[in-house]
Amino acid sequence: MSLSALTTPQFRRYLIGNAISLHGLWVQKITIGWMAWEATSSVAFLGWLAFLSYAPPLFLGPFFGVVVDRVNIRRAAMTTQSLFIFAATLLLLVHLTGLSGQVSLTVIALFIGMVSSAQHPVRMAITPRLAPNSQLASVVLLLSLNFNIARVVGPAIGGAIIAGFGLTAALVFTMVAFVPFVLILRTLTPRANKAKAKTSMRADFIEGLAYVRGSRFIRTATLVTGLFSIAGRGALEILPSLADGRFERGASGLGTLTAAAGAGALLAAGFQLMLKGPVKGRMPGVSLTAAIIGPLAAALLGVTQNWELVVLITGLLGFAGTLVGVGMQSAIQIQVEDELRGRVMSLWIMVAMGGVALGSMLVGALADAFGLTLALVSTGIGTSFAMIVLLMWRWQAKIRESR
Repeated sequence: MSLSALTTPQFRRYLIGNAISLHGLWVQKITIGWMAWEATSSVAFLGWLAFLSYAPPLFLGPFFGVVVDRVNIRRAAMTTQSLFIFAATLLLLVHLTGLSGQVSLTVIALFIGMVSSAQHPVRMAITPRLAPNSQLASVVLLLSLNFNIARVVGPAIGGAIIAGFGLTAALVFTMVAFVPFVLILRTLTPRANKAKAKTSMRADFIEGLAYVRGSRFIRTATLVTGLFSIAGRGALEILPSLADGRFERGASGLGTLTAAAGAGALLAAGFQLMLKGPVKGRMPGVSLTAAIIGPLAAALLGVTQNWELVVLITGLLGFAGTLVGVGMQSAIQIQVEDELRGRVMSLWIMVAMGGVALGSMLVGALADAFGLTLALVSTGIGTSFAMIVLLMWRWQAKIRESR
């Protein structure tokens, strides 16, 4: 894959604004997790908040996917980013007034999840329109690099701010970091969709669903992403319980683990730079391998009692997650035209985020009932087995078609 999209000025501007915003997002993520752990010391509540953050795309994602393909995409991006600023401001006010209990954190996490369910299809629809179609693979890779650099730096910043200056400073940092992106979005002129006859939202949704159902390739890539998310991504949502509950490392320990996941993801993105770009109709083999190994790493995380090894395994989870996420997203994106992109990618996001929501809540509930070890081992091994079954079924189906 190349970095050719950097030659397009408006995509470069988007990348800069997105980078600043992502650092704020990761500081907010670690801050909410730490606020929840301080308030309850409950793995189940951490899983519950993660579920609320990731579950809305299950219900609202397809709706927003239809909307995104019908509206001015730049205005939609500005609206979602402004709502993130509102959520950050609300979280700060709740903390300053001493109202940051389970109820308020639940409401805010749900609101962030609802905004995210709109923002994800917006992001996946606007970014390919900021560069020529020939640079699509480069766009996806650069956005992944951007995300994963923030994933390394953001948690470290968040942990340092919380440890050195307190939660208030971390919340202010988040709020301020979201603002520049709105200003940059005002300067962009994304490529417009092709003109089409006006139809109902229901008809547009059915068209997008039929497109996905008619492509076994897109269906399989989507299921691989969703299955991996259950254990591979779900395990990363309960890191506070490992950092403080098992190892008593506090906020700085949480920052270390989250940064380790980001470092692994960043290494994976760098590794992908050395690979050939996606081939239409073919899923990358490294991504399929990572989809099996990742859940097994989550299981290993459950039985490891050594802190340095936990950090290493967390990095491996981040590495595998990026190979799966970027590989499957790129494979699907090059199959889809601009006018269907919002709907198709919203369904992919729905399954991916739904897997994280299900996995985080499942791991949290099992951990509170039977212990963290059994929770991670059972979900990790079970997910890896299901992945092998899915890929064997796909392989057998291809053999039957070739006869």
